[in-house]
Amino acid sequence: MSGSVVLVHGVRSSRTMWRPQIKRLTKRGFHVVAPDLPGHGERQDEEFSLAAALATIDEAVASCPEPPMLVGLSLGGYLSLQYAATTQRPLRAVTVAGCTAVPNRFLAVAFGAYLSWRDRLPGNADDSVLAAFAKANSPKAARHYYGGGRAKAHVVAPVMRALGRLDVLEAIGSIDVPVTIINGRGDEFRIHERRFLAANDAARLIVLDDAGHISNLNRPKRFTKELRAAFERAERQRLVVA
Repeated sequence: MSGSVVLVHGVRSSRTMWRPQIKRLTKRGFHVVAPDLPGHGERQDEEFSLAAALATIDEAVASCPEPPMLVGLSLGGYLSLQYAATTQRPLRAVTVAGCTAVPNRFLAVAFGAYLSWRDRLPGNADDSVLAAFAKANSPKAARHYYGGGRAKAHVVAPVMRALGRLDVLEAIGSIDVPVTIINGRGDEFRIHERRFLAANDAARLIVLDDAGHISNLNRPKRFTKELRAAFERAERQRLVVA
């Protein structure tokens, strides 16, 4: 079975974080689109905004030859839920990871300010961050996550402002295509899993052992397998309804 998949990356990363999934899904015959969000990757000189990010996803979805499964991790997950809840374009399914913590407007802005301040401290240069990420995950994961460069610090504040404006529980509850949540067991963003599942009682939760927040790079083969399984479940459901 094959089809179209759109992959949306996390904050300060780029489309390169999806290299393992792009390789494996393409090999299976999937049409895969993985755009860089504004302010990231090859678009680092652009300003990030919620509208521009959603427009980027919309362009990726529109480029697919058939309704795709929309996939996002962390920032990409939040954006994917918002897009799926508001778009008029048909989607096959939605699969998100690392985004089951409900954003709080005040805390999001405060956290963004903290990250921007921390970025200016000694020892937070790109090389140091890359080394720390490699130690916490793996050197290969670090090469993928920051393969398109590390987005500049000024992108953090508008990202956090955007997240603080989202009502993610309302969004996931209004999505009428199959929703799958994939979380690493060690992901700190799991804190509100039950609230997300309660908001959409048809959503399916997958928890990956030996994985953290960046679960697609911690367990790339298993993560991709779950993406394929989510697509196949959605396709079976579509055929039954048809």
